[in-house]
Amino acid sequence: MDVFGEALRAYHAGRTEEVIHITRDDGWVDDHSPGVYFRDAPSPVEAAALAHAEGPLLDVGCGAGRHLLWCAGQGIAAHGIDVSPGAIAVCRERGLENVVLHDIMGPDQPNLPERPRTITLFGNNVGIGGDFAGAVALFARLHRIAAPKGRLLLTGIDIARTDEPAHLSYHARNRAAGRRRGEIGMSFAYDGQVAPEIPWYHPEPNEVDDLAQASGWTVAQLARVGPFFWAMLERS
Repeated sequence: MDVFGEALRAYHAGRTEEVIHITRDDGWVDDHSPGVYFRDAPSPVEAAALAHAEGPLLDVGCGAGRHLLWCAGQGIAAHGIDVSPGAIAVCRERGLENVVLHDIMGPDQPNLPERPRTITLFGNNVGIGGDFAGAVALFARLHRIAAPKGRLLLTGIDIARTDEPAHLSYHARNRAAGRRRGEIGMSFAYDGQVAPEIPWYHPEPNEVDDLAQASGWTVAQLARVGPFFWAMLERS
């Protein structure tokens, strides 16, 4: 079931009134428009990270292709991969040819013409790993794909910077169960379709160094931008 991809396809076709419902496993619901995946300009935290982008670039979890379109405008050669067939279809409808349907956590490496100098994990896509151990595996896969002296650019939410009681309670529950605060379960729903729950991981800024050390990367820069942060890792 490709609920996320269907939301992107519907929005691209002009159905802009529907929202994506993201439900955490404690019942917390976050609603947002698929339009966020079609924005022309990078967000401030993404722009800070993209200042360090060099081609060739691989965008992991490319969604509707907004970062690939930005790269094209900057003259940066870029490829995108996504596990969502709908996302890849939308990218191609938007004129992007260098996109491939691929599960980065699967057994095979993506078919790329050359090893990327820059890899991006934006939109909280470190979460693709599911939990801390999975994120280490994800980073290790990207380390194998990256060119020598390649860079990994990522963005995330600084989840500890909150005073929302529901989030604080969730963090405490995770800690009591021996999990990290940012290890969650969530499901997507759109237009009456509900996808199965999946694990997701929001690393805290201090955990990025742990991920890097366990997977062959070195944290070269990390900075906060409001409630978010970005980091640049270099291939050791």
